[in-house]
Amino acid sequence: MNSRQRSARYGFALHFAAGATSVVLLAASLLQGVPPFVEYALGAALLVVLILHARMGFALGRLQNELEIMKRLMARAKEPQASPDCGGDEAFAVPAGSLSDIDQQSLHRVRDAIEAGRIELYLQPIVSLPQRKPRFYEAFSRLRDNEGKILKPADYLEAAERANKIGVIDNMILMRCIQALRDERKRAPRLAVFCNLSPATIYDKEFFNQLTDYLENNSDLASGLIFEFTYPAIQTMHPRVLENLNAIAGRGFEFSIDHVQSIDLDWEQLRSRNFRFAKAPANLLLAASRGDEASVSRLMDFRKRLADADLDLIAEKIEFENHMPEILSLGIDYGQGNLFGAARRADFYLGSEAPADDKVAA
Repeated sequence: MNSRQRSARYGFALHFAAGATSVVLLAASLLQGVPPFVEYALGAALLVVLILHARMGFALGRLQNELEIMKRLMARAKEPQASPDCGGDEAFAVPAGSLSDIDQQSLHRVRDAIEAGRIELYLQPIVSLPQRKPRFYEAFSRLRDNEGKILKPADYLEAAERANKIGVIDNMILMRCIQALRDERKRAPRLAVFCNLSPATIYDKEFFNQLTDYLENNSDLASGLIFEFTYPAIQTMHPRVLENLNAIAGRGFEFSIDHVQSIDLDWEQLRSRNFRFAKAPANLLLAASRGDEASVSRLMDFRKRLADADLDLIAEKIEFENHMPEILSLGIDYGQGNLFGAARRADFYLGSEAPADDKVAA
């Protein structure tokens, strides 16, 4: 049952309950001999129904906001390809009709999966070190075709880029991921996930403005949603994008940075933008800890700068147990990688285990 059907049924039930309770309460007030406690009970029941009705109004307002964003995205997904002279944000513009039949079939499968709601939330644990207890998860979205098979990004990314639809697809998947997170937090209230924002999303002015407004109106998500950006994307951000990030940060949302290729970055500036986490590949950290005096001094300075800036370091892409002693010797806060758990359906980590073949590469 989709969101519209659920909200419609819930609304009908509340209206029916309110009407029935009001009728009974009115009848009880007109009839003589009705015990006072019955009237009190009916009055309390009506008050509860009205409170639920108010809560439903807030929930439906939020749902309507989400549906409006998705509706606009779907309309953009169905637009013909942009002309070559469109300029601006249309970085992948191609002449209409230039897509092959294979590309069109790939995009049709993606659009069909999104329209049918076949977007599933996958999680990969981020563990505390040295305890190896899951503290956060990185969220991934996976599309399934009408036969239940996962559509790997490699199956449609090139076609999406040629059709100038990569940003629209990324944005729709992001919204579905946020919706799925809200659902999952009903059974795991302390769930906190890292959600990637792609460069295509960041530089989509129309969508990013909508996303900023949405997050400002849904600040309850701030405790469980950490947005992750690549370092190259941060380096090339337009001032208007930074303004949006500041607006989101002002609502309590924190950020993470990955694709870090050096330990000598301006960590203090990142922290001033509300970046709370930094991810660095394990091989980068291991290569920097060669054991000589200069390397040890450089790493100590790196760890001190992160601590002074109140940034937590996550060593990612940890695959082998024999790397752990050296990683632990660096005093790293958190670890992520297949050694601690591959990306799997959310149910695998939060509830009943998913089938073994649902394991996917992060």
